[in-house]
Amino acid sequence: MKRVSEFEIIYTLSAAVIMMLALSGFILYFILSGQRRRLKQKIEQDLLKQSYEKEVLTTQIESRDQTLRDVSQEIHDNMGQILSVARINLNILENELKDHSQLKRIQDTNNLVGDVIRYIRMLSKGMNSDMLSSYGLRESIRFELQRIEQSAMITCRFITEGEDFVIDAKKEIVIYRMIQEILNNILKHAAASEIDLSMIYTADNFCITIMDNGKGFDPREAEKRSISESGSGLKNLQKRAALVGARITINSVPGTGTSITINLPKNNEDAIQDTKKI
Repeated sequence: MKRVSEFEIIYTLSAAVIMMLALSGFILYFILSGQRRRLKQKIEQDLLKQSYEKEVLTTQIESRDQTLRDVSQEIHDNMGQILSVARINLNILENELKDHSQLKRIQDTNNLVGDVIRYIRMLSKGMNSDMLSSYGLRESIRFELQRIEQSAMITCRFITEGEDFVIDAKKEIVIYRMIQEILNNILKHAAASEIDLSMIYTADNFCITIMDNGKGFDPREAEKRSISESGSGLKNLQKRAALVGARITINSVPGTGTSITINLPKNNEDAIQDTKKI
């Protein structure tokens, strides 16, 4: 019987180890390759999902903005004209009425109709985003606060700092609608008597902060509510902020009012550029 030499044993063992290492390497490569492939697929799926959500949200914003424009035009063209005719008739009655006891009532009614006409005109302008392109974000917000002061009897303070810089028009519309929604939420839910709004432009950032002295709320609790409940609007605000590449921060405690801050980097051109134009 042939005796196996020590060299042959070592050679055989070495070959076996090399084959095992090669097999292990192949298995490891196969596992890692599969993991990379699954990770890539997940990233692609997430990107597709984000892109789809952006498309849906962009379409919703576009549709809502067009609806507001149509309603604004309808209010201006029809309701405003009808009330103007009613006021003309009241003016005629004022001039022709002989009974002074009724004259005061006619005059008061005339003044009320005048107030309604002015409010409708302000509301119509606020709903129409064309005002934003004509007067800019700063003056549009100032106008919105004036409307709130006159109609809701809430003290509004408006502070601006820094030099305005150009913000993409589509982003500007989204930011403006977000501010309107925040202000409307204050009117509906906060029971506030004061609103402070600040706009700060720095070299690389645009920041808007809206504060009220209302009853406040628990943001975490509000985010848990269903879409049919009040508070679900916070999720919409966060989605809109993400759409334009902004960051929104909501600070509120029941009984201490609310502070909402929107930060938009100056040179952020990635957001909304690859989605349907709004």
